[in-house]
Amino acid sequence: MYGYLPPAPKEVAGKLEREDRNALGGKATLKEITLSFRSPELPPIHVMLIVPNARKGPAPVILSMNYFGNHTLVRDPAVRLSTNWMPERGEGVVNNRATEAARGTWVGRWDIEQIVERGYAVATFYNGDVDPDRIDARGLQTHFRKPGEQPGSHEFGAIAAWAWGLSRAVDYLVTDADIGKSRIGVTGHSRLGKAALLAAALDERIALAIPHQAGCGG
Repeated sequence: MYGYLPPAPKEVAGKLEREDRNALGGKATLKEITLSFRSPELPPIHVMLIVPNARKGPAPVILSMNYFGNHTLVRDPAVRLSTNWMPERGEGVVNNRATEAARGTWVGRWDIEQIVERGYAVATFYNGDVDPDRIDARGLQTHFRKPGEQPGSHEFGAIAAWAWGLSRAVDYLVTDADIGKSRIGVTGHSRLGKAALLAAALDERIALAIPHQAGCGG
């Protein structure tokens, strides 16, 4: 149904780019992490991890991709502005690129502050880091083809590529001391909900899947 997923990379390196221990008015620590892979052709994944400060031990975490970049989910002007291609329907997207006007435009939909207040961490990355969801272009898939090779009938599509990306984020989360590695949940809306289900089905490290309005097949 989704095609064959590519293998996990031999190495996933998580580089902490920035850490703000006073995020959300002191309620949380915000980390920006770049995931890179031994194969230089594979694009990096930019993860934003927000962990509650008021906790007695490692926090459970909800992992989900977002539609228009990490910068849309918080009002922090220091959060990296995605440079990847984006669909024009995104608020603050001009010529398929994010602008400063996009910052914080999805705060009301995610309400990360409420999630943190309830004791959960949030991990997220832009789905376009893995696959841009374009009819005329693919993302991760192109890096697993030989030069000049055309897509095969069983090549994985966007949903499987996104599921692969979620597992790469899990590769990092299980190494972070702030996160309870046995308490990782994934969620997503619409086709990202399907990707969350697929990731949870194939990755035993994920303890909980919460697909949201995942539609036909979800």
